[in-house]
Amino acid sequence: MLAAALYERDTRARERIDRWWAAGGALRDEVWRGAWFLLSAAYFRFGNHERPEQVVPVLEFLLESDPTSPYQPQVRLTACLPQTADDPPSGVYRGDPEVRLLVEAALRFPDSALRQRLAELLSVTDQPGLLDALETEFRPRARLGPTYTGAAPPGQETRCALWHGGEPNPFLEIVCANPNLPRPPVQPGDIDLSLLALVKDRPDLLPAFAQGALAVRLLEYLGTWLPEEVHDRCRRALRDLVTEEGVMAVCDRAMLGDAEAVAAARDAGHRPPVPILTPLFLLLTRQFEAYREADPEGRVLQVTCSIDELGIEEHVIVDRVLELLDTDLPDDVAAAVRLSLRDLGRPLNDLSVEDDGRRDLRTAVLDRATMLDPEAVAAVVDAGYLPANDDRDLLPLLFLTGQFERYDREDPTGTRLRAILTEWRYWYEHEPFRTVAERAGRPDPWPPEEETPTSDRTSTRHATTWPSSYGADGYGGHF
Repeated sequence: MLAAALYERDTRARERIDRWWAAGGALRDEVWRGAWFLLSAAYFRFGNHERPEQVVPVLEFLLESDPTSPYQPQVRLTACLPQTADDPPSGVYRGDPEVRLLVEAALRFPDSALRQRLAELLSVTDQPGLLDALETEFRPRARLGPTYTGAAPPGQETRCALWHGGEPNPFLEIVCANPNLPRPPVQPGDIDLSLLALVKDRPDLLPAFAQGALAVRLLEYLGTWLPEEVHDRCRRALRDLVTEEGVMAVCDRAMLGDAEAVAAARDAGHRPPVPILTPLFLLLTRQFEAYREADPEGRVLQVTCSIDELGIEEHVIVDRVLELLDTDLPDDVAAAVRLSLRDLGRPLNDLSVEDDGRRDLRTAVLDRATMLDPEAVAAVVDAGYLPANDDRDLLPLLFLTGQFERYDREDPTGTRLRAILTEWRYWYEHEPFRTVAERAGRPDPWPPEEETPTSDRTSTRHATTWPSSYGADGYGGHF
């Protein structure tokens, strides 16, 4: 009946369909499902299989006025759509609406007039299922992906798929025009929707998101091209964070060297919610006046290693501290940091017990020393740090840190070191040993490369040679 009314323009069929729609209830539902069944049969938005000439009459029917619709605009489509954009039930298709296809059609349907009508509908609608579909389409576009070619202005790069040449693309134009978006997130972890609040300047919605994840996402957005006003809103949101989770996320990223996180933390006066982290945080964010007050005895690493669950790995802390020492630190601050690097030995009061943090920090310093970092080498030599695995690591460490007096006592001929490097070749790199050897005027201890055994050409099986048991088809012989 519906096919006759829409495709054959049967007047009597159309009158009956209109009566059924006006009657509501089961009759209207039958017409509604029939419309979606026809759309499915016409492969609505199914790639090259789509039959636009069959889709258009159905969509035009659904876009006709219906004063009974509780949503804007008042058309048949908004009168019956479900409240969410969930996929229809699996199994035999019975005319269940696929709401998200309407957004796809508003962006890419080949009939430009109908595409424009759908875009205008989505730009004003308050129908929950359609708003849900717009949010569903928004999420992957706001999620940081690869660099999208042509999305940012010339010379810029962006990892968000919402712009074209620096201007809103057609989808973003729809979302920005709709006065009913953004909505408060249903789930705090729905971080992708935070960009919608930022684009539409709705900072009042940001506290509803998980604050730690929000802080990380804001910093990520600052690392890619977005319109300057959106970047400004990101920076303002970072400085407005008040929850422990959000502030800690900013402080963690600041300690890792993120310039935007450092600026936000300094401007807002953020401090780690775990007070024991404060000296390290102040040091790594170069707030030296406050650092002097927080760590008057130069114990920054010793204090840090007593934290049970440290959010930053010990080797990263050591890397950041050594990087800091390679900058123009005030003399007293540099002296305090160097003192702390040299005081990571075992506690003298109990040689049988040591906290993991102290050991891991010391191991990180030893590792950097074997990479010839000057500050790490100096700390290892001055403090007398030794590796935990003396049998494998002692001689390489002594050689690389230039402790030749002890090295010569332990290995006067150099044969033990060469044996260690032969057995653990994959554990070390040749370049540091060669560099130290050249500096000290010593033989390079690195063992010679192993020669690849010469293969016996007579024993090599050629591609044309097959075991006699294989059949002519190449799948084997007598089965």
